[in-house]
Amino acid sequence: MKSDRDIANDILAHAIDGDIDRANAILDTTLAVKRQSSFRAHSAKYLVALFCLVVICLGIDALDGHIIDHL
Repeated sequence: MKSDRDIANDILAHAIDGDIDRANAILDTTLAVKRQSSFRAHSAKYLVALFCLVVICLGIDALDGHIIDHL
């Protein structure tokens, strides 16, 4: 996989050669991939936070005795 610097060098090389359409296509593809990966990273953080919140709420409910009373 190419690093960010390699991708930037590739885009710049295409732009210098006059192939602006190809440079824009690479840039669009790179931005789309970066947006998807950042969304996945953020969604994983939210999933972990939600899981922790559920565990805390269940722990408080268990300490209060409501779950044990229902069982």
